[in-house]
Amino acid sequence: MIDNPYVEGDIIKGIITSIKKYGAFLSFENGYIGLLHISEISTNFVNNIHSFFSVGDEVTVAVKRIDRGTKFLNVSIKDLPSELNPYQEILPSKKITSYLKEIDFSKLEKSLPKMVAEELERESKNEY
Repeated sequence: MIDNPYVEGDIIKGIITSIKKYGAFLSFENGYIGLLHISEISTNFVNNIHSFFSVGDEVTVAVKRIDRGTKFLNVSIKDLPSELNPYQEILPSKKITSYLKEIDFSKLEKSLPKMVAEELERESKNEY
């Protein structure tokens, strides 16, 4: 049995054992466990990790950090080579995109410089 089977940068497979709103926990060979933080799934914003994974899923990840004392791995999907990364580019839903196109931001665009200037002036008067 190999005591230290992993090195940073390795690409390995693990099984999801638990899902929390901040990430998924995985089990690996040789008694290692790991965390796939929600920020390590994609370079784009991920709102709900449950829409990507279920307990029992096998997931390919890249090893970022290793704590050999506790056999704990920090892992990432977004650091995988593009051909192994199924979540490389998560696009906003069409519903959100079309909704944003319907909003008229022109009034805000015109008044924003004045609003910022007024706020800066208020802050400067309150300085001690």
